[in-house]
Amino acid sequence: MNRRHSSLLLVLLLVVLFLLACRTASLVTGAEATPTRTRVTRAAMRATFTPFPTETETPLPTDTPEPTETPPPTDEPTATRPPNTPRPRPTETPVPPTQTAQPTATPTVFFEWTTNGNSSCEGGDDKESVITGKITAKNAGAVGQRIQASSGPGGEPISDPNLSDNNGNYRVTFICGGKACNGDFYIWMIDPNNRQISPFVKFTFSSGCRKGKQDFIKR
Repeated sequence: MNRRHSSLLLVLLLVVLFLLACRTASLVTGAEATPTRTRVTRAAMRATFTPFPTETETPLPTDTPEPTETPPPTDEPTATRPPNTPRPRPTETPVPPTQTAQPTATPTVFFEWTTNGNSSCEGGDDKESVITGKITAKNAGAVGQRIQASSGPGGEPISDPNLSDNNGNYRVTFICGGKACNGDFYIWMIDPNNRQISPFVKFTFSSGCRKGKQDFIKR
């Protein structure tokens, strides 16, 4: 038991001796170090004063006038009234009275031969359409007078002129397509030079008009 206490004391003693040795070494090292003295000049010790900038008065901003609003253009331009100048009064021109044009009378064509009485027509068969009559001059039958026929007044003749016989009688036959013609047809008298010498006479052929009749007379 004593031996054990002796060992512990010896260890503690060694530890103390070690700590004392470390302390001594630190002191010796600190004693040998010579401190470096820094020389400070008086100029360096004097503080330098930086002057503060003088305060300059900044002028207050001037009030910028607000832009005036331009009135919007009006759609209608302003009209400038011209000076009142008297207008010359127009001179009144007399208007002549309007004259009503008188219709010109159609001149009556004078033919050497004219119709003697009204025309007539009666029905018949469909073999042919015919027109017959008598031409008279000085209360007697006129021989060799020419009767022309066409589908229009003064139109293209449908045949050679038909001549009146010794008693002044004539006959004109109308056949269309092998049978009696239907529709409007005209007859009139002509001279040897094919000039019209009598009025036109119209016939309208149909089942109720197959046999027409018209007489002529010299004036």
